[in-house]
Amino acid sequence: MKKVLAVFGVILGIALLGGFGYVFFVMDENDPATMFVNNPETTQTVEKSKLNVKKKAETPAEIQEALDYETSVNQDTVAWIDIPGTDINNSVLQSYDNSYYLRRNERRQEEVYGCYFADYECSIGSREELTPNVVIYGHSDLKDNPNGPRFSQLFKFTDPEFAKNTPVIHLSTLKGFLNWEIFAVLYTDLDFRFIDAYPEQGVDQMAAVAMEKSLYDYGVTVGPEDNVLVLSTCTIKYGANDTNHRYVIMARLLPEDAEVPTTANIEVKTPAE
Repeated sequence: MKKVLAVFGVILGIALLGGFGYVFFVMDENDPATMFVNNPETTQTVEKSKLNVKKKAETPAEIQEALDYETSVNQDTVAWIDIPGTDINNSVLQSYDNSYYLRRNERRQEEVYGCYFADYECSIGSREELTPNVVIYGHSDLKDNPNGPRFSQLFKFTDPEFAKNTPVIHLSTLKGFLNWEIFAVLYTDLDFRFIDAYPEQGVDQMAAVAMEKSLYDYGVTVGPEDNVLVLSTCTIKYGANDTNHRYVIMARLLPEDAEVPTTANIEVKTPAE
């Protein structure tokens, strides 16, 4: 009888240790974004909204909530980018140089496609704090595949129908929901200085060069006092080993009270080389 009780005690002890081991494993292995997944019955609505940081955030309220959370996880978070009709819907990071996030994701983990990150010289905040030129970098899959990861999705704009139906980019900061009207889709060599936070010739002249190179004539005017958004990624249009060209989307910040267009009145043209 004593042997039976002893065996039972051992089994019970192992079961209890196993149970506690499971609890500690769940708490140690899951970060704040997923720590409630294993106990859905106790998950509050506010926590559910924070579980999946990759969820679509499109309205001002959703984007603000996403930014608040992402900032709590990584203080390098400066903005949220959303392009309708694509998978580009995520936070934008910024570091002390342009190499830190080149191959790191939003959690500072090594990843070949990195994350979306702002040029370190750009100021990203309220409308008044923005630099004239706001530059965001992202990797493509080096196939110019519009269904690929990260900024590969920008190649969707080479389809005139998609470009026509996607006139606006949302790049919102911690201080406001911002709409940007696209005015150029282009391939360019790096002799064109489109990545300067303060373009020497002014944003209007930089925009004029971009419009000349653009695949489409958007009929949009960019003035010297406008803020411009630049999205830049690599391309293999000029060869798989070419490193001197980029594929770029440019947009201007719409006034706060401006009507947001739902389509773009584009004219397809041959870009200047």
